[in-house]
Amino acid sequence: MIKNVIFDVGGVLMDFDTHALTWDLTGNEPDADILHQEIFDHPDWIATDRGIPETAVLESIRGHLPPHLHAAAGEALARWDEWLTPIAEINDLAREVDGLGCRVYILSNTSEGFYRFCERIPAWPLVKGCILSFEEKLLKPDPEIFRRLLIRFGLAPGECFFVDDSHLNIEAARWCGLKGELYLHDAARVRAGLRAEGVPVAP
Repeated sequence: MIKNVIFDVGGVLMDFDTHALTWDLTGNEPDADILHQEIFDHPDWIATDRGIPETAVLESIRGHLPPHLHAAAGEALARWDEWLTPIAEINDLAREVDGLGCRVYILSNTSEGFYRFCERIPAWPLVKGCILSFEEKLLKPDPEIFRRLLIRFGLAPGECFFVDDSHLNIEAARWCGLKGELYLHDAARVRAGLRAEGVPVAP
């Protein structure tokens, strides 16, 4: 029986339009493409999720950016959370499962910037606990981050349902004994997965 529903943040509870960010900060397509490639398509960005401070990551990013984009890179690292917007259908689902008596948790690969925007997540007041990669120095799909979630909050894996936008993360959760469903802007699929596990959410 599912008693706990665990949500990822980026791509699940919140959408992140990285292309809009780089366009807004540069105003032209060539520079926007460079900025996107050297920040969001570069391993340096993942380092923030591992717990490396954004100030240190910015220094590294500037090392492989043309000088005229250094200021824009600083703005991107300081303000990226301003380009996050709620995904209504999943936040609505979180409210629904909470109303059905399931506990809501967050498990996310995210950086220290999480606490700049978490209160803008509509489902945030429902959340009973979070496991955040930058605090754990672990990234999904490492099974250890799922184990920490279970141990910290005293959860039985078979009573947990995980929603994420990555196939690898869903497979890792299932390997650890959790149920789960991939979300790719199709809430009906997640709802069907929950119903299959006995959670009577609406179609």
